Amino acid sequence: MKSLFYLLPVLLITACTNLKTEVNPSMLNDQSEKIVVNSYISPQDTLLKVKVSRSKPAVSGAAVVPPFNVNNATVSLSDGSRSILFTYNNTAEYYQAKATLLPIQTGKTYTLTVTSADGKQVTAQSTVPNQVPISSISLDSTISSTSTEWQKSFRVHFTWQDPTAETNYYMYCGYFAWNSKIAPTANGKVKSTVPAVAPLPFITQATTDNLICDNLQQGGALSTQSADVVTLTINKQEANAAEAIKHLSVGKSLPGARLTLRLANTDAFFYTYTSAVLRQKQAGTNPFAEPVPIPTNVKGGLGCFAAYNRTEKVLLLK
Repeated sequence: MKSLFYLLPVLLITACTNLKTEVNPSMLNDQSEKIVVNSYISPQDTLLKVKVSRSKPAVSGAAVVPPFNVNNATVSLSDGSRSILFTYNNTAEYYQAKATLLPIQTGKTYTLTVTSADGKQVTAQSTVPNQVPISSISLDSTISSTSTEWQKSFRVHFTWQDPTAETNYYMYCGYFAWNSKIAPTANGKVKSTVPAVAPLPFITQATTDNLICDNLQQGGALSTQSADVVTLTINKQEANAAEAIKHLSVGKSLPGARLTLRLANTDAFFYTYTSAVLRQKQAGTNPFAEPVPIPTNVKGGLGCFAAYNRTEKVLLLK
């Protein structure tokens, strides 16, 4: 019996791969030009990255506005005993350094220093929070029908145990993948599979950016909202379609199907900054919306230097 499937609409979740939020320097309505820094570190990093730009003055008399990006700064990161310098990546337009040069460790405080070519210097500090493991993953399904087909829709959510006696801030995401294509070699043998990947559209993504603070439920079990994974279908003209839909599974329909779920325990400023950027985006150009000030922990400048610690679980779907 042949089954068809289609993916429900998905939202692109930048946080799913790197949990990073940047604000456009043009949206920082400051009275003077300042250095803007965006950098997020975690023990899971293999490459440390720092984005450096300039804010746009609220009133500028310059006939030509210079580009926001800054590519000639000196960028360093220190853990208090060792320090490393970053190099500029012209293609990606950010500063980078291998994480092996200065491993990011839980509980340590790191200081980021950026010095512009004209001598302006800004600094920021962040302490890496603890890792919080994912406790359980729940995959549910519901069956419905249209005039022509039976549908089986799958949804997922996961839970974790919040540590007691401390305020924690979380961001979560996930994606669904399966082996959709085969990459053959010249002699016709299968060399590898090419996975198709779709971010999971958690219900609260658009309104909360999947951010959670435990201030109302410290020490309890916390859970994500649910996310649509995939819908499998069978044409009603197929023999025994009503019974077959009950036994239809994701793994049998999509070879290599798997869910990757990620939970980041973030520092307090990551939560504050990301929440403010989200509210600013939601306000958009609405003239009646309250202005949303973007906070900063960059001394002498603008932007965000924050830390998080990520847990990941992979669920193979049968």
